[in-house]
Amino acid sequence: MMEREISERYFFDPFDYDKKGRRRKDGLPFRELVREFERDFHARHTTEYALNFYSNSSTMRLLQKSCDAAPFLMYGMDLYQGTSFDAEQDPYINHEMDKHSKNIYVYGIDSAFMTEFDKDGYPILDEDGDIFPLTLLIDKTMRDNEVRLAVPTLDDGDETEGVTIDVPHFEYA
Repeated sequence: MMEREISERYFFDPFDYDKKGRRRKDGLPFRELVREFERDFHARHTTEYALNFYSNSSTMRLLQKSCDAAPFLMYGMDLYQGTSFDAEQDPYINHEMDKHSKNIYVYGIDSAFMTEFDKDGYPILDEDGDIFPLTLLIDKTMRDNEVRLAVPTLDDGDETEGVTIDVPHFEYA
């Protein structure tokens, strides 16, 4: 079942960025612009933090490059049930497809609000503060110059169940 969401759309000019995902005029990585969008989202919805990052595959590649990700890492989970994340079906379908890919898929990145790190440099979740990684979602209907940040709401009265998918943890040097 797809959840209802609080969402905000943000716009940028993709031609402002070079092939490494850096803004041409000042070298700012696209990832930093996404962090600015996250801060704006929280300022607009003071009790909420964005959990979902929606963009098309071209914008997702821009994000991937701006994070200096290895070429075998692919950012984003494809949506199969429309333009909103289906927390039950989309992870399952993507996980099944990943089994047959030569790439490793990255479905989340640290939130702009994750400010504490463990001894290995990994961000620490703040479950009490509802601060979690951004889930990266590919919406094929979006344009190259837009992203959407969203957080699911539970205002429909339905109870939700947690979905666990056994995905191996990869590290690379």
